[in-house]
Amino acid sequence: MNVLVPLNNISHIDDYIEAGAKEFYIGFYDEAWWEKFGEYADINRLTGFKKDANPYSFEEVLEIIKQVKEKNVYIYVTFNASIYNQEQLDYLEGYMRRLKETNLDGVIVSCAELVEVAHKVGLNAVISTIAGIYNSDMTKFYRDLGAKRVILPRDLSTKEIEEIVTKCPDVEYEIFMMRNGCRFSDSSCLGFHRSEKPSICACIGNAGRDLQVKGKSFKEKHEIELNDIVYTQNFHNFTCGICSIYRFVKLGITAGKIVGRSDEWQNICEDIRLIKQNVEIAKQCQSEEEYLDKMIFPNGHEIMCKMGLSCYYPEIRF
Repeated sequence: MNVLVPLNNISHIDDYIEAGAKEFYIGFYDEAWWEKFGEYADINRLTGFKKDANPYSFEEVLEIIKQVKEKNVYIYVTFNASIYNQEQLDYLEGYMRRLKETNLDGVIVSCAELVEVAHKVGLNAVISTIAGIYNSDMTKFYRDLGAKRVILPRDLSTKEIEEIVTKCPDVEYEIFMMRNGCRFSDSSCLGFHRSEKPSICACIGNAGRDLQVKGKSFKEKHEIELNDIVYTQNFHNFTCGICSIYRFVKLGITAGKIVGRSDEWQNICEDIRLIKQNVEIAKQCQSEEEYLDKMIFPNGHEIMCKMGLSCYYPEIRF
């Protein structure tokens, strides 16, 4: 299982690779896109955060792809906004035609229309979680359209993932492994990811609250308030799937994804090493029980693991 990393700092590409990264994904910003389609039209899911999440222009990304491919690793470009109109789809085709001139490994897309565009220009398509691949029928639908890889939603259980992989083994699979979690399903959330008009989950987590508990006892009021604090401050605050690695290695999952295009490169490197080391441990183990005894835990696991609120796949340890 390869470690897939957000390429948010090209100056540290060698640090990522030395830590164990084999695959990268990258987004871009384009002033011409904003001028044509307006402030609230996204190229990818994090366009609203502008250069904080996508620090490079399209022209810079074209050059970055060439640099990355010289290092014998994989790189993908993101086109996974929640929605595009036909004019925008036509415009995106122009980006893809220029990307085809590089040695890009594929584009991460959010809808069937973009799979067809990618296929038309000769690029491999990777299906984003925005598409919501929750069963093998959906996987087969995108496979038959020409998709090379499917990114499975972060809210699937390992059992559900195993069922999909078993029923449709002839595509690559990518799963979430470290860092930024989400309270909701990507495919069902139409909230913007923006700093000035934040996503729905950010509104819930950051909004002030005054809980009104009518007619409840002291104990009930206490438990309701505690529950609110625990979930708003700890649920998927920093998310980890390290304990699932043994199952995913045995399933033949192609890549484990680190999320966090705006995170510090040192933290990304720490996560890369952690995943890489545990993949190697899993390969040597004869059972999941042996792996769980030998696995290397992430920093802060005392709270993360014991509460279970930061687990991508909590069913393994709980």
